[in-house]
Amino acid sequence: MDILISLVGFLLTIGILVAFHEYGHFWVARRLGVRVLTYSLGFGRAIFTTRRGPDAIEFRVGALPLGGYVRMLDEREGEVDPAERHRAFSRQSVRVRAAIVAAGPAANVLLALFFWWLMFMVGTQGLLPKVGNLAVESRLAVAGVEAGDVIRAVGGKPVATLSDLHLELLNGAIAQRQLPIEVERDGSSHEVTLDLRHLDPLGGEIGRQPTDILERVGFEPWRAPAQAEIAKVQPGSPAAAIGLSAGERILGLEGRRYDDPWMLIDAIGQRAGQPTDLIVASEGGERIVSITPRPTEVEGVMVGRIGVALTSRPLDFEAAQAMFLVERAGPFEAMGLAAERGWKMTTLTFEVFYRLLTGEASLANLSGPVAIAEYAGKSLALGLSTFLGFLALVSLSLAILNLLPIPMLDGGHLLLYAIEAVKGSPVRPSFEEVFARLGLVMLGMLMLVVFYNDIVRLMH
Repeated sequence: MDILISLVGFLLTIGILVAFHEYGHFWVARRLGVRVLTYSLGFGRAIFTTRRGPDAIEFRVGALPLGGYVRMLDEREGEVDPAERHRAFSRQSVRVRAAIVAAGPAANVLLALFFWWLMFMVGTQGLLPKVGNLAVESRLAVAGVEAGDVIRAVGGKPVATLSDLHLELLNGAIAQRQLPIEVERDGSSHEVTLDLRHLDPLGGEIGRQPTDILERVGFEPWRAPAQAEIAKVQPGSPAAAIGLSAGERILGLEGRRYDDPWMLIDAIGQRAGQPTDLIVASEGGERIVSITPRPTEVEGVMVGRIGVALTSRPLDFEAAQAMFLVERAGPFEAMGLAAERGWKMTTLTFEVFYRLLTGEASLANLSGPVAIAEYAGKSLALGLSTFLGFLALVSLSLAILNLLPIPMLDGGHLLLYAIEAVKGSPVRPSFEEVFARLGLVMLGMLMLVVFYNDIVRLMH
């Protein structure tokens, strides 16, 4: 089912974003008098095709859904009817050609703003940035943040959700700054200073899974006190052998009680192959049972497993509910929020590109189609608002990527037009051919890197 959701999410994401990108080229070309021959979603053999309009434009869907293209009348591709030469792309001025090429990325920028606008009106779902357990050596703990604190502002900018906190910390780490952090503790406000200098903002290494900025500063979300309730017992497991059943609660082990199911799971995991006394509660009261967690290898580490699926049963339902936030904005407020989010993500993306080029960030942070499919599926499963935010982010990333001055991308074409405008004549065909080949090599190497990163992430 997860694979199916990821596939649906990927096809929706690529289909929507590529369609709109290519429609930008298509729409501007037609408005500026250039004849369009083909509008294609996907590459390769056509699985659907039709012709429409007085120019008999071919609309097609290719079998390989990893992009698309708009093909225009062009003298460089063959003979053109003299009566139609004025409509050929190659006959247009530099301004017209540049406008047509730039229209694709521009369409993706507009689409990103539209999706963020919708997202803020539908309502953004978030987790309260309340701090849970902190390792004493973590950056947050060293700064003076304590478990139970609610982070209200970072660098003078208010944060309402964990997503806001993530973005502000990432910006601070990229700038290598010491940030003032405002926390709410026991009803009063306190300010501490978080040192983000000498911290890799992305934290990726080739061959390893990148770590999140929240993880690297030591942040763990606060969890309301809860009990671990058994949802399912696996047949043939140690739990089944001693008669544990769904609906019972595991309160602790070896005389210690836990109000955090995750800490209980960790404690069980540390007792692989060791006889362990569990404190179990049911309608009939509490009892102690002896069980030996089965040694199980997880990511190269041997941990103990008793063969149950656990759910979290909050002891304070209101405190648990208070961790989840839904914020909605009106149409005009949502416009401002969308523009602000777009600007933040644009500057952040260029900072990341700069660090990749200078070697300050690892290429392991790049993702490919497999990762996009995974994130698309997860965001789709989390609801409309989350999926809209994902679409907006990928659409903006697609626009920025296409504007980079790399051969074969829109930015590469715009670079050639800029050279033509400065020198007063088109670049030599031989130079353009070499430039295009260089682009193919660069894109090929990029695809190798992102596919490798995707495979590494899947293996982990």
